[in-house]
Amino acid sequence: MNKILPIILAACFWAFSQSAWAQNQPKNGEIIIKDAFYDNKRLDVILQDLQKKYGFAFEYDSEALKRLSVSFWFVNTKITEGLKKLIKQEKLDLKFYVNAVGAIVFIPKTQFVSEKDIGFTKSEAQPTKTNFTLSGKLTDGKTGESLPFAGISFRKANKLMGAQTNVDGLFTLMNVPSDTSTLFISYVGYQSKYYYLKPGISVTDLAITLEPESLSLEEMTISANKTEVLKANEVVGMIKMTPKNIAKLPNVGERDPFRAFQLMPGVSASNESSSGLYVRGGTPDQTLVLYDGFTVYHVDHLFGFFSAFNYNAIKDIQLYKGGFDAKFGGRISAVAEITGKEGNKKEVNAGADVNMLSANAYFEAPLNKKTTFLFAGRRSWKGPLYKKIFNRFSKEDTQTSGGFPGGGGGSPFGAFAQNQTANSYFYDLNSKLTFRPNKKDVFSLSFYNGTDDMDNSTSSSFGGGSPFGGSSGGGGFGGLNSNTSDVSRWGNLGSSFKWSRKWTDKLYSNSLLSYSNYYSNRDNSRNISITRDSQTTNIKIGQIEDNNLTDLTAKMDFEYKLTPHHQLDFGPQYTLNRIEYSYSQNDTIKVLDRDDRGSTLTAYVQDQINLLDGKIQLKPGLRLTHFDVTNKNYLEPRFSANYQLNDRIKLKAATSIYTK
Repeated sequence: MNKILPIILAACFWAFSQSAWAQNQPKNGEIIIKDAFYDNKRLDVILQDLQKKYGFAFEYDSEALKRLSVSFWFVNTKITEGLKKLIKQEKLDLKFYVNAVGAIVFIPKTQFVSEKDIGFTKSEAQPTKTNFTLSGKLTDGKTGESLPFAGISFRKANKLMGAQTNVDGLFTLMNVPSDTSTLFISYVGYQSKYYYLKPGISVTDLAITLEPESLSLEEMTISANKTEVLKANEVVGMIKMTPKNIAKLPNVGERDPFRAFQLMPGVSASNESSSGLYVRGGTPDQTLVLYDGFTVYHVDHLFGFFSAFNYNAIKDIQLYKGGFDAKFGGRISAVAEITGKEGNKKEVNAGADVNMLSANAYFEAPLNKKTTFLFAGRRSWKGPLYKKIFNRFSKEDTQTSGGFPGGGGGSPFGAFAQNQTANSYFYDLNSKLTFRPNKKDVFSLSFYNGTDDMDNSTSSSFGGGSPFGGSSGGGGFGGLNSNTSDVSRWGNLGSSFKWSRKWTDKLYSNSLLSYSNYYSNRDNSRNISITRDSQTTNIKIGQIEDNNLTDLTAKMDFEYKLTPHHQLDFGPQYTLNRIEYSYSQNDTIKVLDRDDRGSTLTAYVQDQINLLDGKIQLKPGLRLTHFDVTNKNYLEPRFSANYQLNDRIKLKAATSIYTK
């Protein structure tokens, strides 16, 4: 007993001293830095060194801070006081604050929100939830449009974690450290934003908005805050673009998204008048173009001077130059995925553009609290520039001539007259109706039609002279009339009905029924009328060509978030194609007449895996297709990987098998 008592007293004294020592330890923002000198060092490197040596917790945007090089000497100063002096000395456009869990958070001054603005004070901002799942929706602050494929991130234990919104702007963040954490949201063409969580927020239906980038001269002079037009995404071979800022790129009257893509590495055009995408040696027909889920087979107007898509109706475009996901198939070169606007949810909005070649107008409005509508239309006209474009194909003129001596008109057949006209135009129409009956379901009906009409017909006539001079005297050759038709019409008609549902915070589905029709008709025929001895003979020669393709598709896409670093994508797809083609000569001889049908049944599965705190991203996938025409199964394995070597270098690789 005498030996045990001193041990118990010593243990109690040690526990008491440890408790007193812990209670008297300074908080994160109060720790004294005795001596730390940094000479022309990047600010993010300085913070990493302080974190390593003193155990500070920092939250910041590494992309913004790594552009800043500073010099400062911490001498017997608190970390918060030293940082204030550093920011003032270097005149940095930064603010910082200490959040509820003791981390020092850096944000730009323009995005700084005080505790009063946030709506709670430090004493009230005690976490009530930890390691929870947060889901919500990201929208445009002015129109209410959902923002697809935006990045949302947060820090946990000094590690950056996050997710991406889906096509309907929905997101799910797992293992959020506390309900006082800070989210960082970024989307190309919009102002990046810090969003501060607070106790009592809805963790199942959080609504976040972003504002479009300001185009004021003052902001454009700040090189660090330049407006993004196109962005190379984290995904292998993928480029993301918002049509909002295409006007900053070179264009001929119209803001053209496909022309913008032609400025990117690996993408080109066959010539300066082509809007088709030639991706790494492939041809435009080897690129899958999807508009709100349905396939668009014809992607240009006016022989390629315009693409077939009206920028006023487009919200987001993603171009996969290779290594595309297992849910895409049927093409071997690239995939262009286009998402159409849903319409303004807050107010009626309309506008129009006019240039030398075409007129463009749009209208969008909320029909009620749950329904929005958008309509956009474009049509060309024959202006001076339009005529120059068509000048290479035909001219609008009328010729009349006499001829040889003798005869009624001076030629063996009399007077000769010819009239040739180029009468052509294009138009496209876009509309979309979106209905949200509740917070989990979205129904949308999308329609598109783009058509080119070209008429290069000519007519000619020979007057009623005689081959031997004088008049015909009521007999002989009376005249010859020739009408040549050169009429072409081609384009694409498409529509889709989509039902999106958020079943749980982890499971999301997208069901789609779509119809697409490509048509091309040409009448290149000649009608000749000969009058002789008061008798008229009609002759028709030439070619008539009709091409019609229809595409009926039903598919479902599922996204299941297993863990914060693990997402499973899977789904089935069925497509029925019908191709009708006929080719006739001389109005009587049908050279070719085909009516072919074929269907494909497809299933795919894909896994998205993040390792080593997001430094390694793996995406294995498998696509299986059955084609009833050949009665064969086609297996298409897919695999892509990213490795973040450092802040400036990322290694990417992809290997896949594609079947067309």
